[in-house]
Amino acid sequence: MPAFGQKPIGQQVAEARGRPSQPLPQASETKSEAIMQDAQDPSFARNLAALGQVKVPGKGEPTTHRTDNPMLGILAERQRVEEAAEQKVPVRNQLSAGGLLSLFDARKKCTTQEELDKVSREYGMEPAMVEELAKHINSPSMSGITIPGKTPDDAERHLGIWVDPPLGKAEPPKIAA
Repeated sequence: MPAFGQKPIGQQVAEARGRPSQPLPQASETKSEAIMQDAQDPSFARNLAALGQVKVPGKGEPTTHRTDNPMLGILAERQRVEEAAEQKVPVRNQLSAGGLLSLFDARKKCTTQEELDKVSREYGMEPAMVEELAKHINSPSMSGITIPGKTPDDAERHLGIWVDPPLGKAEPPKIAA
């Protein structure tokens, strides 16, 4: 006799319930003896009654959504971000990656601290925040040093460098004579 796990699943279920092993019923247009026995089973009828009728929503009826669906949280967060982006009130100290790149490119051209502060404020950033960020990140800059390719067909490359703004003292205003 084969092991329990090698029997057909219907036979395993029947043996687990303590029912005698019978062949599984096949599809039929008439009610078999097994169907009639199930119809007379009081616990089966009680379980069916507890489940109740199936409610299938029609075309125009609204469906209920689960409130614990993670996708609803994602959609709500997207909506919140879109609404925040549409606000007329500028947000301080928040820039996109492209905006940050533009800020650091403009920062490299500043020659005085006053210019640095002005550029920072134009981008909606606190000057102190920009200086703190500039200690750790910068926009790409190329030096004049070329690096030869590994083969003659390789394109010429340039060495990247860290560029800080050339700060000097502000020139005193010139008085016209």
